[in-house]
Amino acid sequence: MFRISCGERYAEFAEGSTERSPDLVLGYTERKGDAPLVVPLDAMFVVSVGRPWAPSRPGVRSSALARAGDGLEVRCTLKGLPGLEVSLSLVFEGDLLHLRTAWRNTGRTPRADVVLGIALPLPALRPEAVTLPQVLYRGNPSADPERTVPRLTADCGGLVVEDHRLPVPCVHAEWETDGASRYATLYAARPGPGSLGATHRPEGVTLLAVSGALLFDGRPDTAYVHKARTAPCEEGYRDLAAGTGYHTHHALDWGHPTRPGHGFRALVHRGHALYRPRGASPLSPDELVRLKTAALDRRWHDDGEAAGYLKFIGPGHTAGFMYGWTGQSLRLAWCDARLGIENDEPRRVERCRRAVEFYLSGSSLPDAPGLRLSFYATEDRTWTGFDGKEGPYVSARALGDNLCDLADIVRLFRRHGTDVPDAWVHALTAGVRAACGDGPTPFGWRPDGAPLASFAGTAGLPCVLAMLKAYRVTEDQDLLQDAEALVEHYHRRYADDYSTPFARATLDAACEDKEGGMAYFLCVYELLRLTGDERWRARAQEAADWLLTWVYQWNPPFRNGFATTGWPGVSVQNHHVDVFFPAYELARLGDLVDRPVYREMGELVLNAFGQGVCTRAGEWGFDAPGEQAEGFFPTNWQDRGNSNTWNPSWVTAQVLSQVLRMRAA
Repeated sequence: MFRISCGERYAEFAEGSTERSPDLVLGYTERKGDAPLVVPLDAMFVVSVGRPWAPSRPGVRSSALARAGDGLEVRCTLKGLPGLEVSLSLVFEGDLLHLRTAWRNTGRTPRADVVLGIALPLPALRPEAVTLPQVLYRGNPSADPERTVPRLTADCGGLVVEDHRLPVPCVHAEWETDGASRYATLYAARPGPGSLGATHRPEGVTLLAVSGALLFDGRPDTAYVHKARTAPCEEGYRDLAAGTGYHTHHALDWGHPTRPGHGFRALVHRGHALYRPRGASPLSPDELVRLKTAALDRRWHDDGEAAGYLKFIGPGHTAGFMYGWTGQSLRLAWCDARLGIENDEPRRVERCRRAVEFYLSGSSLPDAPGLRLSFYATEDRTWTGFDGKEGPYVSARALGDNLCDLADIVRLFRRHGTDVPDAWVHALTAGVRAACGDGPTPFGWRPDGAPLASFAGTAGLPCVLAMLKAYRVTEDQDLLQDAEALVEHYHRRYADDYSTPFARATLDAACEDKEGGMAYFLCVYELLRLTGDERWRARAQEAADWLLTWVYQWNPPFRNGFATTGWPGVSVQNHHVDVFFPAYELARLGDLVDRPVYREMGELVLNAFGQGVCTRAGEWGFDAPGEQAEGFFPTNWQDRGNSNTWNPSWVTAQVLSQVLRMRAA
């Protein structure tokens, strides 16, 4: 018998369903009665010749097994492909089974336009079982059906994307067999020019790792290149001259998730052990604070009536303040006050006070007490909200962001003996009651206070987080109890088995997104700090792991020496990386639950955010130090290998608030 083992797991070649090829059996040595995963070798090799490609598997014509050191090796010829040979070696390294594949053209004739790879057919019958980090989460069930986004359905046939599109370069699936939950994850152990994905047929899901060719909605040679847009992309074809070969290196993990639907947690941590992420750290915390403070100061605006922080500076933009989401004006106010307190600069504390007073005095709605508008135009002196399919509205996401920042400012002032007007606390409690008083928060409200009918997803979770922060301000037990009940609701709806992942918090995307998961994570993290309850301890770690599926553990090629490791993606619609991430809270979670990996990843992320910051005129396309782009593009989405010069104020607010907290801690 040809078997190798590692701990309680084993891999062996056993007598197969065809005479000429064995089956690869993946099982457990200690689990009696636990049916192993059986993969016919006959179905493992992908070969396509000619354009356009298809994920065809010709089958094995002959095979020879041998032991190779601590591993196994099988050499095969393939049906209908004389002169093309393939060898597959298997060896356990750490917790993963490594698969090294060597293809060779032993004939005298070159083979052109060849796509080569390996396949892992699984007994998972539902296409929504598949996860591709940043790209596909359980079928992307909350994505707007009218928009083009990556999907894998029973009808589409297949989805295969570039390695560099995947923060953790792997394809993952979960399923149930005999009442037991199982998962399998196929990693690109040496990610680069290859591609990963899956196909779906009536007999089940097949995971694929091929030489770089693409499938989108079953269409070959198609890449996802912009919001809801695809384009032709003929990558991944290889030419094999006579006597030449092609080599790949992948790794396989399989097992039982800690809970149904939670296999992504192993995906993250096995990936972390495999790639050992080491990111860039070009700026010290003090340097980053200095540069981002310059960007903050550049945005301060006070004309005697309006006081706040401009979303954009320079020509080409409507001058004004934006509160929440991509503006974060009140978070900049918190940063200003924090800097003023740390550095004994009272003018900064006063600027924060003026910004809060201006927001609270002008943003309210006469017919919807507690709700507030999000935009102020400094030239025509008008307040407005968002605009959508249902007309003008107040965004729950943006309102929640602002109420959180208001609570943080109140606590900062109180902690340092600075007077807090009663009106600020009243505005905070009125806001969270208006947002959360009738149960789960809607996507938003009309100006008269009527809730929108739009699917809310987790866009309203920042309002629940604000309720928890309001409890810290007021010590009103009703706020804590109501917030706990709401977080429990969101847990049952989105985070019990993660079959309907977090979505709709990125307001221009309408799909599964990192920011929806961030709000849930921050809620359960806050509840852990407030209560110490084991329930929240477990859920905070689960949510942290889901967020980490968005964080790059490796470096796709990029210009200007930019290292993508540590940068998080955005949504299944927007495949760029940005600085929106709770790095400080992730690091603190690691301390709270004694899991150093979270501290390590939080610091890795925040250190990485020192990249792309302008330190001198002309750097990264900016004229002034401290500016930083909203989007960096490590994949074939917009402008691969480059960044933009779109620099809304949230980029400054997010990084500066995080580094101030991390530096103080």
